[in-house]
Amino acid sequence: MDVRTFPVLTDEDEGLVERLSVGLGENTARVLTYLLCRHGDPDLADAATRTAVHIGAGVSKNAAATALDDLVAADLIAETTAATAEPGRPPKAWHAVAPQSETVRRTYARHADRLIEQGEQAAAVLESDPPEADGRDSATELDRHSDERPGPEHVSVALNWRSNALHLPLFAARSAAESDVLLAFEEYDGSRAAATAVASADCDVGIAGAATLLRERARGRPIVPIAVCFQRSMVVLYTTRAAFGGPFDRLEQLDGRRVGIRTGTETGLLGRLLLEQAGIRESVDLVDVGGEEQAALQSGEVDAVTGMVPDPDRLELAEQRVEVVAVSDAYPAYGPALVTAEETLRRRRERVTAVLVAAMAGWANAVCATDAAASDFASETDDSPERIARTFEAAVDRFGGDAVRRRGWGWHSPDDWRNLRDALAQGGIVAD
Repeated sequence: MDVRTFPVLTDEDEGLVERLSVGLGENTARVLTYLLCRHGDPDLADAATRTAVHIGAGVSKNAAATALDDLVAADLIAETTAATAEPGRPPKAWHAVAPQSETVRRTYARHADRLIEQGEQAAAVLESDPPEADGRDSATELDRHSDERPGPEHVSVALNWRSNALHLPLFAARSAAESDVLLAFEEYDGSRAAATAVASADCDVGIAGAATLLRERARGRPIVPIAVCFQRSMVVLYTTRAAFGGPFDRLEQLDGRRVGIRTGTETGLLGRLLLEQAGIRESVDLVDVGGEEQAALQSGEVDAVTGMVPDPDRLELAEQRVEVVAVSDAYPAYGPALVTAEETLRRRRERVTAVLVAAMAGWANAVCATDAAASDFASETDDSPERIARTFEAAVDRFGGDAVRRRGWGWHSPDDWRNLRDALAQGGIVAD
């Protein structure tokens, strides 16, 4: 009987798996981690056979084969043959081609290129048969900024609101070893203002809600999604039991009710989409509350309001019973996305790539060392480190999405962008 043993990944290796999965997806990251661990172990042969990879990485045979092919194609590993005393052709084997730190950097750079390619394809898809829009407002002023700005290591980032826990990965990117850019943050009043800053070249990149991005493109602003920060929208409809007069857990309960929105915002756009999808938009009285959603709710002016997922938490802290229905539970809309201008991408592609590499490194830092990242970030917000960490971890768990596990952070599909665009157009929301 032929008895063989194989080294396997342990809990101590999971941190590297997590970091590599940001740019590869989980299974492929496990395979690469296994080969990197062998690469750094003087007691093991550098190369591993397919069987060793399958067992050592803890993935299926098919997953191991697919991962090995992908990693060879990406030049992250190389194929060779294993030394054997058996007669006949030696079996294939694979080994990592670079040390750990360099491999992580290469992984992120490759994934950044793939994300940009997806964004370019999405822009092309969105240009085909675009919905009609009112108030077409094309504003691009990149020429006045083009080549006279500081070097590529300085990047301006337009935030879609005041710095908060959902921005943690970008702030964590500033201390990441893989980051080659200096990120400077500008706070804007919502996604539309951030998208406008990007379109006019006041900022290199920005964060904007998915629906806002699509509406601004329909209005003529040439902005491109380059990554999705969270795979699922964090927009919610919520109320308190006191304001609603009882439990709220179904959209149909809003029939004939007053719903407070902030017109033209991501929450307002997706709140309307949710009501359209539920077939009750015409029977709901939408009240523009001008950004004072919670005040309108507590005063009795409205029965429910739109907001982002952290908003109801503030009412719960005041010991009020809050009821929430999330957009993502009813419709698969993307969450906030990193965006840039088409001209920025054309002229400064390397800078955009570097931003994505930094964002991936920041995401890895925020996920793998949440408490430390939150502690560093807390001085720049009004929240405590504990609240930042709790909010971010809850958002990752609920809105991170399966695509991140399979394809890596930031993954987005041109078809998904088109589907959301079409749903917004059919409801008359894009042109609003």
